[in-house]
Amino acid sequence: MKRSAWAALSAAIAFASPPRAGAQSTSDHWRTEPFKVTSPSGDLELGLAGYVQEDLRSYRDWSPAEPKTSELRRLRIGAEARWKRLSFQVDVDPRKERPEDTVEGAHYLKNAYLELRFAKAFRIRGGHFKLPFSPEFLTSAAKTDFIERTMLVEALGLDRDWGGVALGEIGRIRYEAGVFQGDGWRTHPRAGTTGAARLEVTALTGLDLGASYNEGRVKADDETAADPQAKGLTARGPAGFRFSTRHFVDGRRRRLGADGAFHRGPVGLKAEIGRGWEERSGQGATFDDLPRVTTTGWAVSGTWLVTGDRKRNTIRPRHPLPHGLGAVEVGMRYESLQVDDEGPAAGFAGAGNRARNIRPAGDRVLTGGISWWPRQWLRFLGNVVVERFDDDLIVPEPGRRGDYTTLLGRLQVSLP
Repeated sequence: MKRSAWAALSAAIAFASPPRAGAQSTSDHWRTEPFKVTSPSGDLELGLAGYVQEDLRSYRDWSPAEPKTSELRRLRIGAEARWKRLSFQVDVDPRKERPEDTVEGAHYLKNAYLELRFAKAFRIRGGHFKLPFSPEFLTSAAKTDFIERTMLVEALGLDRDWGGVALGEIGRIRYEAGVFQGDGWRTHPRAGTTGAARLEVTALTGLDLGASYNEGRVKADDETAADPQAKGLTARGPAGFRFSTRHFVDGRRRRLGADGAFHRGPVGLKAEIGRGWEERSGQGATFDDLPRVTTTGWAVSGTWLVTGDRKRNTIRPRHPLPHGLGAVEVGMRYESLQVDDEGPAAGFAGAGNRARNIRPAGDRVLTGGISWWPRQWLRFLGNVVVERFDDDLIVPEPGRRGDYTTLLGRLQVSLP
């Protein structure tokens, strides 16, 4: 796998190299850019997209049970097309590794959808894509500020699924609402039919405020099955330690979130807060109803492009190598996540997946990071992650108090 990882990186670097001046146009009529062509009328556009990420980890003062110091994290290959008001996108990930809780082959397909634009205020999209929630979740992994997304987004367990949405922009307001077959295609903890909506408003120039909500129903495995599996949400820190196991759930699963982002020049500020609820109907030891499980978290972060480049979704260095340093960004994020139940804190608090009184578990994390774009298509990231868990018994090294420090690194190559 290591050879194939670096082979993929080398191939991506070769493909991402900008073409020579004489190769900018295939004819006198079609307009060409790297990996994109546009018809003379502008009605038809065809393009390729993709990126590859190689991640590194170093555990400074602790050692996980199964340390993973390097991995080919993502290998995305896709195509995009637009014909007049109709657009299309498909992305796949051909890696051999299968993510946890998915069936064989499920992780290969990422986005696959059609979108029809009636007006700026109204579009419809159908296919396989992400449920609308926070910008942290909706932003491509190639464009996030830090190597790992926030714990809140990861713990709420959202993914892509088959469905349809209506979306658009009306003045300062942007909306997206629709229905999906579930909240994570071909994953075992998947809910059934899920409704999802997101509303975002530009309150001031550079300041965006948003809110998201989704709801579906989870059906527990049949109790007569030989090995029923828990379908609840799970929580883990950026370094990979899981501090809350999946609980047996049955009934409604709801998620509610709010977020804000401010960008001006080279500076970016973000904040988000959210909560998930899961019912546990008939999931007690005697098939009694248990209090709902709650997953609550928040995060605040700030970034600064010290080279003076403009902060936006895609960073474009003003002075790329070899004409300058490229773009350099530093950032800081602080976040917290807790898992508990809504019942009274009476009696024995247990960590089991059928406990009535769930033992509260949480993690608080400070992340410092630096990113360097020598050119738009090449990015190096480094993060220092310091974690402190709420419960001394639910930690990587039981009984140990204090911080757990992990260094994360990433090499990323994208098609420009």
